[in-house]
Amino acid sequence: MNTYQPYEMKVAGIETLSHDSVLVTMKFKADTERKKFKFIPGQFVELSLLGYGEIPVGIASAPHDDIVQVSVRNVGNVSAAIHRLEVGDAIGIRGPFGNGFKKEWISGKDLIIVTGGCGIPPMRSLVLDVIKHRKDYGDVKLLYGSRTQQDLLFRQEYPAWKKKIDVLLTVDKDDAPDTSLQMDCATGVVTNLLDEIKITSKSVAVMCGPPIMYKFVIKKLLQMGMPEHKILVSLERRMKCGIGKCQHCTSGSKYVCLDGPVFTYEEIMKEYGGL
Repeated sequence: MNTYQPYEMKVAGIETLSHDSVLVTMKFKADTERKKFKFIPGQFVELSLLGYGEIPVGIASAPHDDIVQVSVRNVGNVSAAIHRLEVGDAIGIRGPFGNGFKKEWISGKDLIIVTGGCGIPPMRSLVLDVIKHRKDYGDVKLLYGSRTQQDLLFRQEYPAWKKKIDVLLTVDKDDAPDTSLQMDCATGVVTNLLDEIKITSKSVAVMCGPPIMYKFVIKKLLQMGMPEHKILVSLERRMKCGIGKCQHCTSGSKYVCLDGPVFTYEEIMKEYGGL
């Protein structure tokens, strides 16, 4: 696909995920266009609306799905306009862009998927792909932390996920429990969930979330004996144009939108000196 040219898609669904996030489901006009749109979990797209602009967002759907889904948080003019869309409206999409969670990095491994807040959409793409190809992986655990139970995204899907992988949840505050959450949920930071994990020679950690989460999760993983090259981090929050032209995401010789957004922590240490 021509990544400079937005493809017009139709909104097939708008689902409320939390007080500030919606799941946008989109369909291509023709099957031939969908077949050209090939991606792996961890890659992202640029969503565009005429008169408003475009924003980079991680893909939340699985590579084998006929539709494309993204989670959009209402934090600006473009995202606010997307929140006002209705089924049947047109929306532009460019991509996919970047470097996702490569199969050769994670196939046959015990996966420790760590995510926090609104970092879960790309991890959902990975979880759905792992479940589809479950025999290609060893032990798989999803560790997800958020502010409150109401802020946990995709919570209606957790029971189905739990049939194939381990799902561990935690929130900062549990003063208003969500009765629709059909899962046990701890209280505390997501790093606490690592106490229930055993690192093996087959373990690989993959993560996407707020920068402050990376700092403490990576520190603990290293203390637990996880090698730097087996820690995969998505830096998707640092992107803008998606094609390496705006220089917004560059640092040294790397572009997050081209060389990332997924990097090994070993690469991050060499290029950025840490997070």
